[in-house]
Amino acid sequence: MIKNMNLINDKIRNFSFENIEYIAGFCLKFQNRSIDDNCVLDIDFIFEEQGTQYSACFRFYKPNRINFECGGIYQQISIAVLDIRDRGWENKKFEVIDYEEDTVHFYCTDIEVISVSELN
Repeated sequence: MIKNMNLINDKIRNFSFENIEYIAGFCLKFQNRSIDDNCVLDIDFIFEEQGTQYSACFRFYKPNRINFECGGIYQQISIAVLDIRDRGWENKKFEVIDYEEDTVHFYCTDIEVISVSELN
């Protein structure tokens, strides 16, 4: 489902999107690969495991219908990633939502963990 999850699982045994405390970065990047123009959305999530804080950068490929409402860096967020491939929608394999406050909502084709680092 999510590429490179081992980057998180090597540091955190029971990772869950429910452990995310807030979003520290939200960056939409336009890329030109081969013939098709596409974009990626990089989101830096901050989460805590046994008193240690981590930053994890997730890359979402070909995001569309992006809805993001920002209330500041210490925003409470409850993320869920839904596999919607069975719906048969073109270029939409995953739906990402904030199921509590609906501050984040978008669709994407693929998801990848780019980096995980311990915060001091």
